[in-house]
Amino acid sequence: MKKLPDSLWAATAPQGPSTEALAANTSVDVAVIGAGFTGLRAALCLAEAGKRVTVVDAGDIGWGASGRNGGQVNPIGHETPQSIAKHWQGSHDPAHADRFTRCVIDSADELFGLVRRHQIECDAQQNGWIRAVHGNSAKAHFNAMCEGWSAAGAELSQIDAQRVRELSGCHGYGSGWICPRGGSVQPLAYARGLAQAAIEAGAVIHTHTVVNELQRMQDNWLLRTPQADLKADQIILATNGYTDQLCSGLQKSIVPVVSIQAATEPLSDEQVNTILPGRHTFADTRRVIYYFRKTAQNRLVFGSAGFSDEVPGPSDVQRIRQGLSRVYPMLDKIRIDFIWGGRIAVTQDHLPHIHQPSEGLWSGLGFNGRGVAMSTVMGRLLAELALGSLPDAMPIPVSQIKSYPFHRFHRLGSKAVLHWSEWLDRRESRNSS
Repeated sequence: MKKLPDSLWAATAPQGPSTEALAANTSVDVAVIGAGFTGLRAALCLAEAGKRVTVVDAGDIGWGASGRNGGQVNPIGHETPQSIAKHWQGSHDPAHADRFTRCVIDSADELFGLVRRHQIECDAQQNGWIRAVHGNSAKAHFNAMCEGWSAAGAELSQIDAQRVRELSGCHGYGSGWICPRGGSVQPLAYARGLAQAAIEAGAVIHTHTVVNELQRMQDNWLLRTPQADLKADQIILATNGYTDQLCSGLQKSIVPVVSIQAATEPLSDEQVNTILPGRHTFADTRRVIYYFRKTAQNRLVFGSAGFSDEVPGPSDVQRIRQGLSRVYPMLDKIRIDFIWGGRIAVTQDHLPHIHQPSEGLWSGLGFNGRGVAMSTVMGRLLAELALGSLPDAMPIPVSQIKSYPFHRFHRLGSKAVLHWSEWLDRRESRNSS
């Protein structure tokens, strides 16, 4: 049985709705595989539209990345609006790029609006997101991102190094931006709240239900599980970084990357007043990113890349401690009460993807570390497609599944790449100090 990791989120989230494994053959309009942000939002939208919808997950609600991430609701990804338009030029309607840009900008607002509408208790705070420049190599792309997204309406405010220090309490960064729409949630509490809202709207959720096979019938689908079969007119695959071989080719379209989070003991009053005094979220431009935020209980949750997404090993713990000490030397001896990991799904173009592998089968994945807001939006988009919206009307084009080049070698080489990238980051830190 897949259980939630020993995380701060699992220790502090309100109890979720009671669920059971699928036990009897059932027929529905739409089956959703994955009880994370994407799948639960899709189920909520479909149930509100009057559809019979059932969600199945091999683990608990929020067992995957939705219950493991850092809880940062940071709306802007890794590419400029101009580069996105250029990337899609020739293969997709130019209107997709404009719609996607607007969708990205509004994604955090959509999440916080959903939290308010359904009164989800998840420590939601929309105090803004600071992104700070680490080293000289990131400046050109950072400036292009700031200019491009500001011109598109993201209302980013560029700040200098002194202001970064004042707002974060940490040194070693150059300029930065503030995105006022950013914020944070307790992610597992948010997932459980979405599940409760979906159930109240009429959806059914079956946890600890493994789908072993998808079988296309004449005009519907059969989802085979060890306990029973689920028949559905349509299927939504919402498994992101935990995508397996259930759908041919989908697993090879993304590279799962491990992200590790650690939660400190509660900060002292002096530390609370110094570290992120405005309760912004923070992420930097390191090749091996550092990101952090304060929780409602005044713990600092600090994250970076890692190796083990189940039980972080000694090297993961050491790397997190070293990173925390680099950013906040005053926390060198602070106690870490929780440390856990999860997977993010990286796509080759660093953009989220929507696919229709077969008639009545939809998938949305590839949030590239910006999934809290965008996965929430993705759930709505997949629901709209299942309800009959035209693919050409979507902000994300429906594309063919393409394998990530040299997919089999990425996991083998990830450790070497991570160490090399960290060395480059450390060298830049020394050169800029």
